[in-house]
Amino acid sequence: MKLSNVAIAVSALMFTSVNAFAEDAKSSDEAKKEKRKPIETISVTAQKRVESVQDIPIAITAFSGDRLVESGIENSLDLQMIDPALVITTNTVAAQPYLRGVGTDIFTPGAESSIATFVDDVYISRTTSALQDFLDIERVDVVKGPQGVLFGRNAVGGALNVYSNKPTEDFEGKVSATIGNFNKRRLEGMINVPLVDDKVFWRFAALSSQRDGYSENIFTGKDVDNDDVISFRTHLKVNVTDDFNLLFSANHTKEDSDRNLAIHIDDYGIGPASAADRLTVKDKHDVSLNEDSYLESEISGYSLTANVDFDNVSFKSITAYRESDVKEHLDLDGTELDYLANSPKFTSESLTQEFQLVSTDGGDFDWVVGAFFLSEEATQQLNIELTFPGTGFKIQPDGLVETDAYAFFGNVKYHINDEWAISGGIRYNNDERTIDFVQNTINLANNTVIPGTTLAHKNSKEFSSTTPRIVAEYKPEQDLMFYASASRGYKAGGFNTNVYQEESFAPEFVWAYEGGFKSTVWDDRARINGAAFYYDYKDMQLNSLPPGGETGSFQVVFNAAKATVKGIELATTFVPNDDFEYSVSVQLLDATFDDFVAENPNEPAIGEINRSGGTMPRAPEVSVSFSSKYIWIIGERALTWHADLRYEGDQYLDVFQDDKVQRESNYMINTRLNYELTDDMTVSAWIRNLTDEETVQSSIRADNLLGVASFYAPPRTFGLTLDWSF
Repeated sequence: MKLSNVAIAVSALMFTSVNAFAEDAKSSDEAKKEKRKPIETISVTAQKRVESVQDIPIAITAFSGDRLVESGIENSLDLQMIDPALVITTNTVAAQPYLRGVGTDIFTPGAESSIATFVDDVYISRTTSALQDFLDIERVDVVKGPQGVLFGRNAVGGALNVYSNKPTEDFEGKVSATIGNFNKRRLEGMINVPLVDDKVFWRFAALSSQRDGYSENIFTGKDVDNDDVISFRTHLKVNVTDDFNLLFSANHTKEDSDRNLAIHIDDYGIGPASAADRLTVKDKHDVSLNEDSYLESEISGYSLTANVDFDNVSFKSITAYRESDVKEHLDLDGTELDYLANSPKFTSESLTQEFQLVSTDGGDFDWVVGAFFLSEEATQQLNIELTFPGTGFKIQPDGLVETDAYAFFGNVKYHINDEWAISGGIRYNNDERTIDFVQNTINLANNTVIPGTTLAHKNSKEFSSTTPRIVAEYKPEQDLMFYASASRGYKAGGFNTNVYQEESFAPEFVWAYEGGFKSTVWDDRARINGAAFYYDYKDMQLNSLPPGGETGSFQVVFNAAKATVKGIELATTFVPNDDFEYSVSVQLLDATFDDFVAENPNEPAIGEINRSGGTMPRAPEVSVSFSSKYIWIIGERALTWHADLRYEGDQYLDVFQDDKVQRESNYMINTRLNYELTDDMTVSAWIRNLTDEETVQSSIRADNLLGVASFYAPPRTFGLTLDWSF
């Protein structure tokens, strides 16, 4: 649909709602002003100190927990709906976040995401844990551009920071119950209890979410892509003294579902299914599988945060332990034929420690120094079964990777006068990785290793880097700021556990240059922020065939390319009156390879091609987010209508600019209507994917095995939510 049609759809939706309720709405200016909040100003800690998001020289969008609820954002995958710079895809349990075109689809314990994920300041090292279900959330920050100083840990393209609500001094609670189509049932609860006056406070939140599958398996008649998650989070805060407090935190998530595993074959390629007699699957949300896909995971995290305030400095220590155990099974051929399946297993145990020392004297100099340590042991085992006629074997790559990393960082800001400030920071990073890898080929007839097929190696590699950042700020007025920055981002090298690959791959680096402004005008009724950026991206870690490699060989991870990323972002919010608020955010992006020679394994006859000048994956040239909120006062109660729209242009889903693995331009509309039944109770009616678009979430192309397999985003869903606070 063209952008003009999208605009018409939004306008029709808005004015239909207005006409439906205008006759019954008895407005009062005072009541509207009481119900409508001003433009939301969120305090963030992107620079390790509490600051307004409008006062920091970083491109960052922050969303409060209330804003996420208004937009129906239930997990990190939904975040891209309200931030045009963000693209998140998944075809299994792992998240694939991209910011401004920077990201990775490499999943291995020997590597990490290019977009770092933090939950309550704790680093999430595994992509299998990065897909977060949101529960009792205070806010989410989307930090754009390389964070090479204060976050550092492999945040070469940016960071997603999730913060949960912490204990407060008041007794309070909340219950939220949701029902919807596809038999959706979601129940959330929270209770906050002051255990000892002014000293000890406890908060507990839990979530149970179930849903039938979006897809039907036409071969077995069962649903696929269902949801079954149970999660809890708890915090215990102890005020030891007026200047010293401790926060004990724990969270646990258990999932037994097959969400994101509905594999639909769009093109059968030249593999076994191409000439076989098989069922025809017409609906993009349906599948035909002879095996049940499933996901079983348990992920836990524990942390202790200590805060100590001295006269002119504050000290923070964050100690955290996380563990995960994930198993899944995928009928990888995507048909009712029995010839290809995979049953991977992932485990991780990690211990992190961060120390921060932050100045608080409010003088001409603001400074931060700190240290970060990580120790992780992670495993991955793939079980790829191939049962072609006349064959029957399983390829089993099995790798253990140990990572020990440390970093020291510091940043200082000098206020030259009331208008000008400059700051500079630097971080030293050191990563050491050790791999123990073995790959066997197993005869399925007798479950024994086929002689001569064992491939094994042990290796160790150390990587280090220094990443600086310098910023200049100019603030001619209280609500207007201009900034310019240069920063270097780094992602450590590592090892591949997906296939036998003895050699390590090296780190990748980004030099990022950015200029921007932040403003609040029109008597605080309009906010306009903008940024222009230029990235010099080198030594990119890509999953590809190396130049000169043998045709038909497995893809491996190597430093394959250089690229240039440049673009413009504009984020606006307007409140023209006490009834209406709307926001428009736009990203224009040009992300291209400067130096990349590779062979597409699905087109071996063409051979190696110089793909320089080609577009990077998951980097749409145009992305737009639009949201609006309108309030009616009926008696003394507020009726609020909220709508979100996201549009994004065409984008490739692999590094080869393959037209068969492409997400076409698409749009999505979500809407929600809230009514206050009482002071403490609200009922909401919502619709997601209003126009029932069939949008490709991600795609895989392997012509000689399965063809082109796609995973589709959810169809139209709708339901009711009841919220009760006490």
